[in-house]
Order: sequence, then structure tokens, then C-alpha cells
Amino acid sequence: MFGTLILLVALTFAPQSQPPRDRTAPQSASNPSAREAELTKRVAETPNGVAAFLELSKLQEARGAYAEAEATLLGARQNVPTDKSVLTGLAGFYNRQGSFEKTIEALEAAERIDPTDPTAPETVATYYWDKAYRDQKLLPADQLRYAMSGIAATDRALALKPDYVDALTYKNLLLRMQANLETDPVRKQQLIAEADVLRNRAMELSKQRAAINSESAPVPLPPPPPDGPRGLGPRPPLEGIQQPTKIKDVRPIYPPDALAARITGVVVIEVALDAAGHVRDATVLRSIPALDEAALAAVRQWEFTPAISNGVAVPVKMTVTVNFSLQ
Repeated sequence: MFGTLILLVALTFAPQSQPPRDRTAPQSASNPSAREAELTKRVAETPNGVAAFLELSKLQEARGAYAEAEATLLGARQNVPTDKSVLTGLAGFYNRQGSFEKTIEALEAAERIDPTDPTAPETVATYYWDKAYRDQKLLPADQLRYAMSGIAATDRALALKPDYVDALTYKNLLLRMQANLETDPVRKQQLIAEADVLRNRAMELSKQRAAINSESAPVPLPPPPPDGPRGLGPRPPLEGIQQPTKIKDVRPIYPPDALAARITGVVVIEVALDAAGHVRDATVLRSIPALDEAALAAVRQWEFTPAISNGVAVPVKMTVTVNFSLQ
């Protein structure tokens, strides 16, 4: 019914040596907004309207009403049990609340809805990697268990799509994590060698994709605003569009080789958001080859509020920037 709208929004990011956890939650819930009241009425009248459920839950979560937000998402799951965006939204909520097992349960339920979709198990792998990498309280045995579960998820994705760059990249990262936990030096080197093969394959596929894209006719971007940098500044808001706002930030991991070589700069990425505010596709528009995959891996995990046109959530495309700095 709705075409994909095009927005240009520059979101900058400077990675730090210790990536922070998800945003700290408010201590107490404030009163519901008028928008929440409107959405509550809408979901009661149209219980299969997924976008309204998702927007309502995000607003409830933002003001600290976590029980209400969970109930809203569970209501959406009950009313529309085969909608993957509800399950991924539920997974994101549980992850921000620190309920990792519930996060994985929701993601694996989404995977079962369409067993032919390689993005579903790849998403599961990203959550396992994020948990194993960021949670400093994990014992080595638990970290290894999560890494192995993540590897199994990437294997499911690669069985469906052998040249899936994202799955190759995350399996490479997870194998290196497994190697760091390995006490047998021979096995450790085997794991690193396997990871190197996957990393090189992912880089080669990315180069091939970039070469194909460079030979294709470029899609012109809208002209920049008078005082903005060319191709990066925000486009004047489209009439009647409530633009997306980022509500989940995942910071990229600086690639060790790029860090050692002191490579810095800005990677410009076009992201396609679905009506629920989830990143469904990400493409590098301005490349720094040593940094592209790290930027893409992070941006694909970002989450936004839905773009609203005439009161209805709609898919959009927008550009974001990831700034790698040694500061």
C-alpha cells in the first residue's frame, strides 16, 4: 500500500575502547502520553495492526513502563503469531531488559516462522556474539557456550546462503572468541586459521559487490541543503512525515588490523527501515574497506522509532554515518 520513502539523516558515531551497554532505564514510569492513548485505542480496534503495537510498546518502554511494554508486545504476538517483526521487537525489548534467555527464545521463534530465511539465524548469532563479547560477568565456560551457540546459528544461515557476508563475518568473530578460550595451542591455531579463511572470503565478496555496484548506474541522491555537507546533510522533512529516531545504539568494534594501521574516517551507509523501525538492509555508500564490515555489523543492530506518515507507520530509507576515530 505504501511505497518506501527516502529520508537522508546523518547519524555520527565515534567508537570508544569500551563500548557502553544499552541505555540506562528510567527509575520510574511517567504518565502515558496522548500518543499512547491514541495507539491504545487503535490496537483495541485493530488487534492485528502490528505497527501500532510496536510503536506503543516503544513509547511505554521509553517512559519506564516495562510491564506495560512487555504486555503490549505479548498481546501483539498472541494476535499476530506469524509476524516476525513482533518477535524481533520482543527480542530487542528483552535484551535491553537483560533477559537474554527470553531474547533468544523470541529470536528462535522468529527463525521457525520462515526456515528458508538466512537473516533469521544470522540475527540469532549476532545476539550470541554481543552477549559473549560484552558481558564481563560471564564465566569462561558460559562465554564459550554462547560462542558455540552463535557459531551454530551462523552455520544455519550459511547452509541457506553460503555467500552470506554477514554470517561469514560473525562466524569469523565467534571462532576467534572460541580460540581465545582454547587452552590447546594446536586447536587454537586451527580455529584462527578457519576464522582467517572466513574473513578473507567475506572481504572478497564485499569487494566483488562493490565492483558490481560501481559498474552500475548510480542512483542520484537528493541535493543537499544550502549549508550542509554534500550528500550527507538532512533533507528537508517530507510533508507529514514523523522521522525515525534511533532508540538502540550498538557501537562497532574497531577491526584490530585497522586499529594497528591507525585507519580512521567516516563510513556512509544507506539503511532500509521497515514499518516497525528495524533495519532490514544496509548498503555502504562511501567506503573505507578496512572499516566497512565493522560499520555494517553495528548498524544492522540499530533500532529506530517507526516513521509515521498520516498516522500510519511506513518503511523508509535513510543514510547514517559511522565515524571511526582514534580519540
